[in-house]
Order: sequence, then structure tokens, then C-alpha cells
Amino acid sequence: MKQSADDRSLEVRTVVQEHTAATPGIERTVLLSTGGLVLCADAATDRAKADAERLAALSSSLMSLTKAAAHAYGGGWVGATVITMRRHHLCMAPVDDRTALVVLAGSDTDTGQVMYAAAVMAQEISALLDHETREHLGRFFLQPG
Repeated sequence: MKQSADDRSLEVRTVVQEHTAATPGIERTVLLSTGGLVLCADAATDRAKADAERLAALSSSLMSLTKAAAHAYGGGWVGATVITMRRHHLCMAPVDDRTALVVLAGSDTDTGQVMYAAAVMAQEISALLDHETREHLGRFFLQPG
């Protein structure tokens, strides 16, 4: 029996929250559309939602830039992208052609461990996503927290 979009959305949120909590150093995880809309975040407080929206907007721009560079120089498909800053690592991983996962972690975190967690999350989420579930997630995120 096929699960409802509501059930799949709950599973996606559970995947994001559990992997974020289980991976040391991850501060924020956001699932977003390639257009920059937040579909799911690791927390639902008003502050976390505002932070997720800002992270999604920035990450969407960065992903567009990397895709443009890949296209301009014949680089092909863009996989995971990692940006290292003094105090943070920003890891971006594609889930499918319309969805990406962004993970913000502290700079003292093992980047390999964070990217592994992001890859596992992306794979688990990919198995749950369809058009109906994406729309449901987006509506759920916009509800007052």
C-alpha cells in the first residue's frame, strides 16, 4: 500500500531531524527546492525557520553559481559542494534534480563525517520524495511554529 504524502513528509522530517541530532557538529540541516524554497528543516522554531530560509536562499545562489561554472567549463553534473569557512563548513548535496540538502556544521567537525551524513540523508529522502510530498513539505514548513 502506498503511503500518503502526509506520512512520507513525516518520514522526511524524521530523517532530517534524526541524522542532524546523531551527527556531531551539525548545527543546521535544510532540505530545499533548487529554487531556494525551504521544504524541511531540522527544527521548527520561529528562529530556526528564519535561519533555514536565509541558509536556503544563500545555498540556492551558491548552487546556481556552481552549476553555471560547470556548464561554462564543461564540468558536467555537480555533486556535493563543500565551502570551508573559519567557523563553519557549508555542505550542499543534491537529492534529485529539483531538491538539495544543505548542512551547516562547525569548523572543528570532521567534514567527511558530515558529508557522509548528508549523503545518507539525501539517499533516504530521495526514496520518499515525489511531487505531492514536496508540495506537502513546503506547506508544512510555512505553517506557524
